[in-house]
Amino acid sequence: MLSHEDNELLCRVGPGTPMGNLMRRFWMPALLTQELEADGKPVRIRLLGEDLVAFMDTQGRIGLLDEHCPHRGTSLALGANADCGLRCLFHGWKFDVTGQCIDTPAEPENSKLAKAMRVKSYPTRVAGGMVWTYMGEKENEPPFPAFPWFDMPEGSCEAFKVIYECNYSQALEGAVDSSHAGILHRSVPWDQEARWPHEKDLRPKLEIEFTRYGMRYCAVREAGEGKKNGRMTQVPLPFWTFIPPDGPTAPEFRRNRRLVNAFVPRDDYTTWHIQFFYDPGQKIDRAHRMAEANTPHDENFFKTNGKSVWYNQDRAMMKTQNLSGIVGVALEDHAVSETMGAIADRTKEHLGRSDMAVVAFRRMMLKAVRQLQETGTLPQADQGAFDWNEITAETFIFPPEKKWQEIQPLPEKLQPVDAAA
Repeated sequence: MLSHEDNELLCRVGPGTPMGNLMRRFWMPALLTQELEADGKPVRIRLLGEDLVAFMDTQGRIGLLDEHCPHRGTSLALGANADCGLRCLFHGWKFDVTGQCIDTPAEPENSKLAKAMRVKSYPTRVAGGMVWTYMGEKENEPPFPAFPWFDMPEGSCEAFKVIYECNYSQALEGAVDSSHAGILHRSVPWDQEARWPHEKDLRPKLEIEFTRYGMRYCAVREAGEGKKNGRMTQVPLPFWTFIPPDGPTAPEFRRNRRLVNAFVPRDDYTTWHIQFFYDPGQKIDRAHRMAEANTPHDENFFKTNGKSVWYNQDRAMMKTQNLSGIVGVALEDHAVSETMGAIADRTKEHLGRSDMAVVAFRRMMLKAVRQLQETGTLPQADQGAFDWNEITAETFIFPPEKKWQEIQPLPEKLQPVDAAA
């Protein structure tokens, strides 16, 4: 369990908070590229407790601005997007993608007010089907991360987005909790014979390594015939989980399909759950993936089958088809995390050995945020410093006389300066 003070430190991400300051040291995915079009409708988005508006101007440049006009506070999301700027409907103040005011039509012709006016703006980049932003101080801006899925052939990577109605940390903890896979995601009722390795061995041995980019851990299970099954998950700071593929025992089309989650804080109580599915060897079936996740949403990305309808849980299905009675792996994850409350009270937890990776994640985050508070630096190097092709999640079979680290060695340059972390 965590103390109330540590829980607050871990979870609060708004402007001026220690964890919010840490999040702002990293580039983060914010919008799907398909949400914007040149001179199209502006998009409201909430990030780290700030209300922002995104728009694409006439020349295809993307602006991410404070939602509220600095004149009288009207929402710029109501504005007219045309002629390389976003014009407030109230008095016509117009702003370019940098936040500079370029027109104040209700002011005298010789007025210098426009030149003096700016609205807060954040830089943007486009990659991997997403618009990214950096919300920290300019002097701390890291290099833009070169994630491997950025350079995949068209169709080999697909990005998805939906809102998790809880704090980022408990959403992420669900993704690093390998021991739940054979129970929550069990493909058959409890009294039927298990199908998959993670359903047959419900007591994986979890081993954690802290790294220069965050942490990684391996869930080691019995694979039969005297072999071990390893599932190695990567957890780069500050909100990433790289989930291993299904591996050699899975159907061919799933063996190398990879999933990366970004749990980007929307505010203290909600999270942007962004997923990248990619496979360098074949195209991702977007429609199939959406059906598999089963997280349909409204135009604002809130689920339409979430807590308000109790995730459409079917009690009859629990007896005949799967253990949860919920359709969709992603929806199952959302259900168990969201029903903890918007911010889980970790002072009431009773943790076991199956929670080792969760404990390690919290330890990593609390150490990082305290170091940032005390020294202004992070214990891990910034995102852009790595060759991200070396940071991959894997599923593998290995002999019991070997350690999983021998099969998946950590390059020396990725090992932490403080090995004890």
